[in-house]
Amino acid sequence: MRGLEFEVVWFDQDAIEYLVRCSNGSFGGATRLYSSHVDLTNAAGILSGFPSNIEDCRNLRLGTFAPELAGGGMTFKCVDSAGHAVVLVTLRDDGRKGICQPQSVNLCIPVEAGAIDSFVAKVHSMDDVVGAKAYLHMVDHTVGWVQRGFSNLRR
Repeated sequence: MRGLEFEVVWFDQDAIEYLVRCSNGSFGGATRLYSSHVDLTNAAGILSGFPSNIEDCRNLRLGTFAPELAGGGMTFKCVDSAGHAVVLVTLRDDGRKGICQPQSVNLCIPVEAGAIDSFVAKVHSMDDVVGAKAYLHMVDHTVGWVQRGFSNLRR
């Protein structure tokens, strides 16, 4: 899997636990995080229509940034007038598995509008069922282009 994946692993009436995986082929990571039942749907709503112009940038928060809990964030950026885009992903675990501090991953994943539209549609149709998944697939043909031309992307 190259891209982002959200999988429902547990839920009750108040919260939902997701296993979030990310990979760009060179780096990858995963964490489990808790969210309200509407947080992923709200995030998908924020992503609807991305990218709309060359300056389009959308930020999403996942879980929490409290150091004792798992969480992370994503920044979606349009990088040129042709509509090429990337998502800058940060994931952090809750610190229970690492030595002294939480483990984390920061990576850049090239994406395209069609993949984002498919992800948004899947999230909106996803039920709270253990094993339900939503994918945001990485665009393979732009990897070299992003690495050569935008190696300095930052949040």
